Amino acid sequence: MSSATNRQNILQLMRNRELNDHIRTKYALKSHLHYKCISKLGLFTQLHHPRCVNCIQWNESGSTLLSVCNNNQVVLWDPFLKKVKTTFTTSHCDRIYSFIPGCNDDVVATGGGDQRSYTYNVTTGKQLSSCICSEGVIKRLAVANDSPSVYWCASEDGYISQHDTRMSHKCLTDKSKTTLVTIYNNLGKKIKANCLDINPLKTEQLAVGANDQYVRLYDRRMIQWLPSLVENYFSGYDGYNINDALQYFVPGHIRSNDNEKKQENDNTISYLTFSPDGQELLVSYNCGNVYLFNLLNRSDNAFFNIPKYMEIARENMEDSATDLIDDQVPVSHSTPPDNVVHLKLKVRIIQYYSAAIALYNEAINIHKCCELFLNRAAAYINRKFFGDFYAALKDCVTALKLEPNHMKAQIQLAECLFQMAMLNESKMYLDQLTMKSPSYETCSAYKSLYSNLLNAQSNNKEAFYGKKLQTSNVLDVLDAEQSQKISFEKYFQKHSKDYQHRYFGHKNYFSEEANFFGSRNQFIVAGSDDGFIFVWEKNTENNLLILQSDDNNIVRCIQPHPSEFLLATNSVDTKVKLWSPLPDNMDNPFKMNDYSIRDRSDQREMICDQLKIIFAGVFSSSSST
Repeated sequence: MSSATNRQNILQLMRNRELNDHIRTKYALKSHLHYKCISKLGLFTQLHHPRCVNCIQWNESGSTLLSVCNNNQVVLWDPFLKKVKTTFTTSHCDRIYSFIPGCNDDVVATGGGDQRSYTYNVTTGKQLSSCICSEGVIKRLAVANDSPSVYWCASEDGYISQHDTRMSHKCLTDKSKTTLVTIYNNLGKKIKANCLDINPLKTEQLAVGANDQYVRLYDRRMIQWLPSLVENYFSGYDGYNINDALQYFVPGHIRSNDNEKKQENDNTISYLTFSPDGQELLVSYNCGNVYLFNLLNRSDNAFFNIPKYMEIARENMEDSATDLIDDQVPVSHSTPPDNVVHLKLKVRIIQYYSAAIALYNEAINIHKCCELFLNRAAAYINRKFFGDFYAALKDCVTALKLEPNHMKAQIQLAECLFQMAMLNESKMYLDQLTMKSPSYETCSAYKSLYSNLLNAQSNNKEAFYGKKLQTSNVLDVLDAEQSQKISFEKYFQKHSKDYQHRYFGHKNYFSEEANFFGSRNQFIVAGSDDGFIFVWEKNTENNLLILQSDDNNIVRCIQPHPSEFLLATNSVDTKVKLWSPLPDNMDNPFKMNDYSIRDRSDQREMICDQLKIIFAGVFSSSSST
């Protein structure tokens, strides 16, 4: 959004709303959405149901909140009058896992554990269509704003199906007429489809989350030609860009390989959603964090960007790593702004790592320089949360792009590889550094790391020297179709793109949803298994607010209102809660004022060693040696 747009007053925004349909639901937030509203977010009201609530969803205009009870009854609420508009009972004989209001607000589609999907007229409750083709639980439905009569289902039988309510439908054993795509894993086996979403602005884009680590982004217009595109690519014809038809995304530290034995539901995708502007994809992982993927500027995996001096062989990275500059290049160091210097002073008195990382997040959002990235990387290494070593590696790679011959960045990168159990790669990287610059051997950080590597060598020689894989060419013993599926998956997994931001702190095993929030999607919200609601700032990844929804009750769903500063949540109980900014003179009993205590309980305290307090004093223009 341009600076001119940011300066528009409410009258200009209302005028633009008449001319530009895309911003019709955004102008209402523009005049009053700021950080104070986040800090004042509290319980507005509760909507009571006769039975436990399974899922909730706003209609497109936000005039109605729909909820489903575990008696499979759909309730339509006027959230502002806190009254029920109407209810109707569905034909499902098992729990409803997902439902969607159509874009014209007249039709609702439902899907559930009985492997069936239905559509209903919301006014009369009349059933309009039914489908019993699925052989698995239907976990999630989606609809496109330009095709309100078409909806898509993700089901546990591994199929993404497409249904057009304008066409007569007979459920057949042959699923080819409704199947849009089938999801396979890297062994060529069909896996569960857990969730899906349609890009609101580029409705040809379909995102799918399945029972593995990879987000699949399809162009629906090209799915039927995808096998031939892949075949042409593998045969050497590069006239097509197959990544326009399909692109995989995965956080670099949780990608899988053929020899990994992942437990079911371990870091699998539970929910995903496009940003309202269609440029980003937010993904929630079971037992993991929430990740943001940028669809316009897609990031390569950090391992592909590790600098090297010579031809260092690394599996799946040979053609991607870049050579470091041979000659020392002087780097001009700009003076950090005063607010960054102020953050530096605050870091010096911090007593735990997460708070230091939050300050560095804020500083990097203002001023990007090598030392800030390295300081944050050191904090990640010492904190040791899930994904922290990889986040540190990303910071080291970024720092070396800014200053290619920075000694501390190079040593710290090798430390990241070591901490991620990539012992062979870490030693090779150190060996190449000392071959080019023998003076590195006198560095205390180098000596310490190299000593740790030698100890690892004696304790685990197989891991240190690299495992010799027993590859009797597994593809040869499979049939041609299975081999093709494996080759297909291997290609797209190898070329998967990395995350841009990571949000953590909540407990996410049974809670599912995370969503964008704010007039410019500047906040991220998610529920937690322990009854908390988390709000993060999108760009800095910093936690701004934690609300206590229910003691020990899982916050399963969290749905922002399309145009008002209003959140709807439901836990494993009979209530839907609406959250809105409270008056200044009203206490907020649900707000966790000192949530740093919760964070400190999940990590060890900082060791008061100047070398381990994330180089807090290093903001000066130190030379790269």
